[in-house]
Parts: sequence; C-alpha cells; structure tokens
Amino acid sequence: MVRFSSVNEEFAAGLAVFPSLTEDELDRNVSLFLHPDEIRSGLSFASDIRRRSFLQGRIAVKMAMKTIFPDIISSETASGNSSLGEPFLKSLAMPYGISLAHSETWNAGLCFPFSVPMGIDIETISQKNGPVISSVLSNHEKELCKQEPDPLWFLHLLWTVKEALGKAIRLGFRAPVEWYETESTQTLIAGNQLLRLCRFKHLSMFTTITLNLPRGILSIAFPAEKNLEQAMIRLAGLQPIS
Repeated sequence: MVRFSSVNEEFAAGLAVFPSLTEDELDRNVSLFLHPDEIRSGLSFASDIRRRSFLQGRIAVKMAMKTIFPDIISSETASGNSSLGEPFLKSLAMPYGISLAHSETWNAGLCFPFSVPMGIDIETISQKNGPVISSVLSNHEKELCKQEPDPLWFLHLLWTVKEALGKAIRLGFRAPVEWYETESTQTLIAGNQLLRLCRFKHLSMFTTITLNLPRGILSIAFPAEKNLEQAMIRLAGLQPIS
C-alpha cells in the first residue's frame, strides 16, 4: 500500500499479486475474502475456467483493499459496477475503484480512489502471443522492440500497458488502438526490482509502470502526476518477484 496526494487531497492505493491458486487454496480464500453476492456470481459460471478467473480476480481485489483498510471485513464488502460499467467497492466511506487481471499463471488486483483512475493488466509470457501482439503495434513500437535484448518480453510489455491504459480511461479497446501507442520507455530500479515507465504518444495524461514476474509481466496505468508516479514506483517495488 502507498499513500499519495492528488489535487491537494490524500489518497492511498493497494496492490495484490499472487500465482494461480489450487482448489483448496481457492476455497479457503473465497470464504475469507468474498461477499456472498460475489460467491454466487462466481459459482454461476458453467465454465470452470471462468469460475476460477472470476473468483481469483475478486480475491486479488479484496487483498489489495485490505492493504488500505485492514480493519474492514472483506467478506462484508461487495463489489459492483457504476452506471457506466466501472467496477468499484461498495460501502466504503470514499468511493474506491478496482481493477483486476489474470493470466494462465498469475492474478492481480488494484484498489484505488475512484477519482484517480487506474488500470492493471497481467500476462503470462508465451511465444504464442507474439503474432497477436505484433498485429496491433505501430511502426514506432516495432522499432522499439528491435532495440530490446528480449523482444518477446517487450512485446508483452507493450500489450499489458495498452490493456492497463484502456482500463484506466474506462474504454478498454473500444477506442482506436492508435490511441494507445507507446512513445518511450524508461528503466528504473526500486529495491531489488527493475521497473519500466512507459509514456504514450497521444494519451500523455497517463503513464504506466511495469513489473517483471517469473514467467509473467504486470503493468499499472495511472495519471501522469509526478508525486503519483513516485508513489506507484514505491508500490511496484514492494511486490516480491518470486
């Protein structure tokens, strides 16, 4: 959890990242963290994959919430959607938004003040994703890939920052893909972690930070404010990498 100020107000953001849970671990965490409405929604899926994804994503969000509000009982706090479809946590004194993501091997949840829009994405790095990601890149982004020692990793970076940015602006990929073009990246060191900051050609009011995981990658998009950038660097640097 990190605290930060925006427009002269004090806020906090929380992040939770964990590998896919076994069925026993999932059962324990469902009863510990999820509201009965969330449990019913998760169990309504006929597909086992969708059930697990839904429940693990909600658990990640509640874990992130607990880093900010340790005294609030997670299982008594439901998540819902605003009139525009954005997910948020109900029954809190201040509206807090949530963003969640999952891949074959990882789950992540982000909790943040609704007035400071953020988004998160997480992916398992896989060769099979390469052609799909390449198909949505600009010529400039393809040139950036050529300069990287690990082009496959960088392809996934570009994909996750676009996904996270789409969630932060609350449009997903309903907006033209050209909006999400990455202009430049910067490597940073936080603790024992190497992080990447990405800036965008068109949506310059947002930036992203990317964290490397074993066989995976995580990106968070947030408003491009200097104090918020420093807070998100601290938040990403707190995450264990193994």
